[in-house]
Amino acid sequence: MLKTLLKKDFLSLISGIVNDRRKGQRRSAAGVVVLSLIFLLLFVSVAAAFLGFSEMMIDTLLPDRAWLYMAMIFCGGLIAGLFGSVFTTYTTLYKAKDSQMLLCMPIPPRTLLLSKMVTVYLMTLLFSVISTLPGLVNFWIKMKSSVGTILLGIAAMLLLALFTAALSCILGWLVALVVRHIPNKNAGTVIATLAFLIVYYVFYFKITSILQNIMLNMSSIEKGIKGYVYPLYKLGLGAAGDGLSLLIFAAISIAFFAVVYFVLSRTFLGIVTRTDKVRTKVYTATRAREKGSFGALLGKEFRHFLGSPAYMLNGALGTLLMPVAAVFLIIKGGDVRGILAMLQLEGLGELVGEYLPLILGAAICFISTMNALTAPSISLEGKTLWLTKSLPLDTRALLRAKQALHLLLTVIPALILIAACAVVLRLSAVQILRVGLMSIIFIFFISALGLMANLLMPNLKWSNETEAVKRSGSALISIFGSWAVIIILGALYIFLLRDRMSPLTFMSIATGVFLVATVLMDLWIETKGVQRFNEL
Repeated sequence: MLKTLLKKDFLSLISGIVNDRRKGQRRSAAGVVVLSLIFLLLFVSVAAAFLGFSEMMIDTLLPDRAWLYMAMIFCGGLIAGLFGSVFTTYTTLYKAKDSQMLLCMPIPPRTLLLSKMVTVYLMTLLFSVISTLPGLVNFWIKMKSSVGTILLGIAAMLLLALFTAALSCILGWLVALVVRHIPNKNAGTVIATLAFLIVYYVFYFKITSILQNIMLNMSSIEKGIKGYVYPLYKLGLGAAGDGLSLLIFAAISIAFFAVVYFVLSRTFLGIVTRTDKVRTKVYTATRAREKGSFGALLGKEFRHFLGSPAYMLNGALGTLLMPVAAVFLIIKGGDVRGILAMLQLEGLGELVGEYLPLILGAAICFISTMNALTAPSISLEGKTLWLTKSLPLDTRALLRAKQALHLLLTVIPALILIAACAVVLRLSAVQILRVGLMSIIFIFFISALGLMANLLMPNLKWSNETEAVKRSGSALISIFGSWAVIIILGALYIFLLRDRMSPLTFMSIATGVFLVATVLMDLWIETKGVQRFNEL
């Protein structure tokens, strides 16, 4: 029975490459090859990053501290394996679509749990191999390792994945315990994802200083691993060629996995079969406020936005980033003014002051491109589009409501960032006006571009809202098209117009271009766009 379940889970893991789940059919041979090449490119990129990490340490640690080199490589592998699998572990263990059906069969819940944990192990193993193999190969080549040492390194990778999978299963179990107490699942998903993004980007920008600290405090790290992270110490020794140490780590990993399996088996059936809490509301009689048709449509758009984590996270990232950038600018305002003062002493103050509004305007425009709320707005109607079209409302009002959502969630954060720039950088009234006009009109441009693209390229047959938000041609046109406009205008000024006009004059021209393009697209939306929507 376990063998059959493992075969089913393995085929499910690779079915996404062979089968198109959205269309419910098998991919063509060319489609399989292209998708495989994309995954291969992604894996090679990650492996190259970890190879660079190993190159930074190898000359410092080898040959005297070979075990510490291995410990650091496998520590990176543990982190990569954990982050690569932790976000799917909860779903794999407790939210698989076939769990209820399998439990109706004469399959012991413990056997089903074991098959799910092995699936987690396979996912963890994939990320662990990608992150550790480059460092191992680098070690084997530099140290001219024997076949025995190479086999010990391969065994260490397999055992590390087992240890990491046990940790990931613990985290998945904790998520299962917490989820039932979250009243708003959508808000919980958004908060957790944003927290992860914040941690990721903080780590990304701090990685250089982290590596420098590691290299400067290598002796302290060595003592800490020996004293407080005993399994990692034995893993490093084992991978470097000490077979007995690797056997000790194997015993620790297998025992740890077995204990986690035993603990999870005690609660597995209850978690899988439980019914989520349903919140009940007590009706309280209130006086209903009358709304106009446009207000009702805008409220509908807001409710859809707040009820879809995929829409919030992928369509309104700029709404979060602009206030964060404003706060950061205020906190670091003294440092920024110090840099400008230093440039003033170097004789570049006048030049910087002249170009500062253009730089700020371009930066705010670029951040605003991270909001793509109109680009999937038609597609998100999906199979319920006929309900919207059947309402006795003007189609123009419906389309304007979709643009209004984008404008409200983008213009207000942009004004906050503009105000922070004005206060911290002490901009003049003329500079504030130029930066504000350029940024706000560009936001109108993005909203019109996204809606126009979605009217021309709607995707109403999605099986998951993420497909409509992220994997649609209209979203790509909205984001990359707006990027292309910024890049082309910037290159045009730098290489052709810089000596012929001032930055403020160019800002006026660019603002005029955005305004004309926005008006033309809005006219198309009001005429051809309405007709196109009615024909969907």
